[in-house]
Amino acid sequence: MPVQIRWTAAGPLVDWCHLGELRFSDPFFLQTINRAMGHPFNLLFRHSTPLETLAEPAAFELRPAGLIFHMTRCGSTLVARMLASLSGNVVLSEPGPIDQLLRLPSRWPNVTIDDHALWLRAMIAALGRRRRADERDLFIKLTGWHILLLPLFRRAFPDLPWMFLYRDPVEVLTPMAQRFPLEIEPALLDLTWPQVGAMSCERYCALILERICRAAIEHCGSEGGLLIEHRELPEAALTRLLQHFGRRCGAEELARMREVARFDAKQPERGYVDDSHDKRAGASQEVRDLAATLLAPLYAQLEALRANQRGWHHSIN
Repeated sequence: MPVQIRWTAAGPLVDWCHLGELRFSDPFFLQTINRAMGHPFNLLFRHSTPLETLAEPAAFELRPAGLIFHMTRCGSTLVARMLASLSGNVVLSEPGPIDQLLRLPSRWPNVTIDDHALWLRAMIAALGRRRRADERDLFIKLTGWHILLLPLFRRAFPDLPWMFLYRDPVEVLTPMAQRFPLEIEPALLDLTWPQVGAMSCERYCALILERICRAAIEHCGSEGGLLIEHRELPEAALTRLLQHFGRRCGAEELARMREVARFDAKQPERGYVDDSHDKRAGASQEVRDLAATLLAPLYAQLEALRANQRGWHHSIN
């Protein structure tokens, strides 16, 4: 299993680890990889290969079944865990190698979009190898900003279904603004680090969310992405999402997914508690102002697009 892309003087290397029978059952990809890396075999035997040798196979072992994009902090981890509760699914939640691959042009400015798309397909194929007889479908939950590179995903996988999950802007911006998002390159927003350094954390986070929402609005209408609002969960994941991703489930599988939804997605040992009221109550005045001016109009557009999708969905059923 590829676990990271590491940059060296000779160029990018892909580091691998032996996963064995370990399933991706943790909330995030890195948690599962950290467990695997603690195995004596992986401690003793390290394996790396040049990125250029990562080749797309003739056929994918698992069916690429769906991409999960999201506004961030809006239930995407819950959706991933619900899908991962079914043994036929392999769900990768924010896999580091994909994030690192998407940043490739910042390291290799001359990389062509065709090569970039080819390596993305090859990386997803390597991540999606079948390791158990009952595994069939591969789902990938991406990081929030990755929707800005949706055209690259569409180039690599023109027919792969995708969805975008979003939430009331105040409820997203309040927790997001508690930590400066250093992992997001300002260039994605046509900004520089000095410009970002002159902003408040709240404003930079609001600008990131603005671009994420604009990308979703731009592509959902023309490229068939499914929209789900946080308050529709978990039922929308059991109905429209499964249908959109071409996944049929029996009563027992649906019951298993509902059981997962009873617990906190990121801390599964705890029961689920709706925190919407607390997030709104804890919002600063700057968060409220930014949400109202920058994000509320975009949220309204997403809601209108979602209403149209639901109308179309009901008309064919």
